[in-house]
Amino acid sequence: MKTVIIYSSLTGNTKKVCEVAFEHLQQEKQLIRVEEKDTVDWTKVENVIIGYWVDKGTADAKTKKFLSKLQNKNLYFIGTLGESPTSFHAEKCIRNVTKLCEKDNHFKGGILVRGKVSEDLKQKMDKFPLNIVHKFVPNMKQIVLDAEGHPNEEDFQRVIEFIEKTVNPNL
Repeated sequence: MKTVIIYSSLTGNTKKVCEVAFEHLQQEKQLIRVEEKDTVDWTKVENVIIGYWVDKGTADAKTKKFLSKLQNKNLYFIGTLGESPTSFHAEKCIRNVTKLCEKDNHFKGGILVRGKVSEDLKQKMDKFPLNIVHKFVPNMKQIVLDAEGHPNEEDFQRVIEFIEKTVNPNL
């Protein structure tokens, strides 16, 4: 039974957490970027772990495009976002991505961990009023500052626990 971790990473956050997940996966496994999706014989893959970064409350565009074509796989996700993974925004993101994963697949579970915010978004936030760049959140600048240094060891440990408790038992 083969498992593929396929990820999209803007800042390197998602790549890092997917590499940690890969190290702790049991069974036959492969780690690829979403741009490499055509290098895989998907008929031989039973389990897929989607690594994505949150964009506007859901998975990034490359991940959504890949998910729209994926069918009949046991599906998990590992997402990264700038905000706390226990925030209301994170809960909304989990709901949105869960819906994407449930369509045409067997969704098994997912996790969000914190990651630093992209330099591009930080620059836009410095140039323009926040409500133009991002849905207005009163403490957005503090959220961005708090995200620096993530993902960290605590985030990696959460990913390891997710793999060991949710993914590996189902392989």
